Amino acid sequence: MVRAKNKTATDNTRHRKKSKGKNLGRVSKKTSKVDKRQKIKLSGHQRKKKAKKISAALKKAREAVDKLEKKAKAAEKEHSKASKKVVAARKTAKEKKTAAKKRTAKAALNAKQKTAAKVAAIKARIRTAKAKARAVDLAEKERSRKKAETVRAKADLDKAVAAFIARWKKKRAKIEVVKAARQARKDALRARIAARKAAKKEKEDIKKAAEKAKAAARKASSRRAAEEKFNRQKKKANPAKSKGKRATKKFGKKKPKKNYQN
Repeated sequence: MVRAKNKTATDNTRHRKKSKGKNLGRVSKKTSKVDKRQKIKLSGHQRKKKAKKISAALKKAREAVDKLEKKAKAAEKEHSKASKKVVAARKTAKEKKTAAKKRTAKAALNAKQKTAAKVAAIKARIRTAKAKARAVDLAEKERSRKKAETVRAKADLDKAVAAFIARWKKKRAKIEVVKAARQARKDALRARIAARKAAKKEKEDIKKAAEKAKAAARKASSRRAAEEKFNRQKKKANPAKSKGKRATKKFGKKKPKKNYQN
């Protein structure tokens, strides 16, 4: 017992030494994977893949394919077992050549053929299921593409409408500016015409006033000349009165005569 224990102890120590020697030269796969992950985290290149949303129909189709594939695997196993049985039965029938062995060999062959037919049927079902899943996937992709196209078309339409509105507003602003400038020119022209008319009227008023003044001066001078002529004629008619004081006619209001009787 003591010897056996010593042997086991020595074997354990040797194994440990060997394992230590092996581990010194190489790094285990787990540690290398951990180091790689740490490096990826440190470098910041780790990207989380977004899980795509799968529809219920596609999920169902894929599940059907998985189930059929599992069934196919089981059927293939049965087929392989049946073929092995056929080989063994044929071998025994050749060796012993009895009716029972021949029947068993034939039964094994029939079982093999049945399993082969089952495998073929399952594979055909798998092909149809895969085609169905592919069709569902393509239909979903087409639907998502059309949806994306409609969204893109709507965005493009909104962008085009916004650009058109911006252009229209710009054009409208230009038209308003042109209209305002035209109105300002019209107002300035009207103001100039009104100023000219006012200046013309003022000149005409001044001219009329000057003409009236000239006419009044003419009338006054003609009246004075007529008065002087009348005075001259009077003097000629009454020369005795004009010896003393010079007779001068005063124009204006006549003063009342004063009474000196008191």
